[in-house]
Amino acid sequence: MELRIFISSLAIVAIMMVLSACNESSEVSVETDASPFFTTSTGAEMQGIEGKMGLLGPEFVAGKPNKHMWHFWGSAKELSGKFRAEAVNLATGEKVNPFPLDFPAPIGGPNNGADGHVPSSIELPEAGTWRLDAYFDDKLFTSIVIEVKAE
Repeated sequence: MELRIFISSLAIVAIMMVLSACNESSEVSVETDASPFFTTSTGAEMQGIEGKMGLLGPEFVAGKPNKHMWHFWGSAKELSGKFRAEAVNLATGEKVNPFPLDFPAPIGGPNNGADGHVPSSIELPEAGTWRLDAYFDDKLFTSIVIEVKAE
């Protein structure tokens, strides 16, 4: 009887661990389609996740740096801390720093309808589908997927 209770308890603990792992919010997106474009309340067209994160700027061309403005929607707590991004080539898994020319300034205040923004220069080394992961203090905020055209 004691063995049966022990095994049942062990099974319940294992199930709870699996379920709590499934609810982890810091999981990186597995989306492979380019994120949609949307228009903000001020009329700015961005690519990303409406109400969460959007990029304003020209199309992405491999090997060419361009200015892009990151826009974030969220609470002051969510948008606090040091911002960084990581770019992942979805075909190869290669990870690169998308900011070769500069490191973005601290998050600025409201802009184009977003709660926070930061200008940056983004350059990706090759054409293809890339995921941009945005972090605040090393905690994943969200990810978007972009297409990078050949030069």
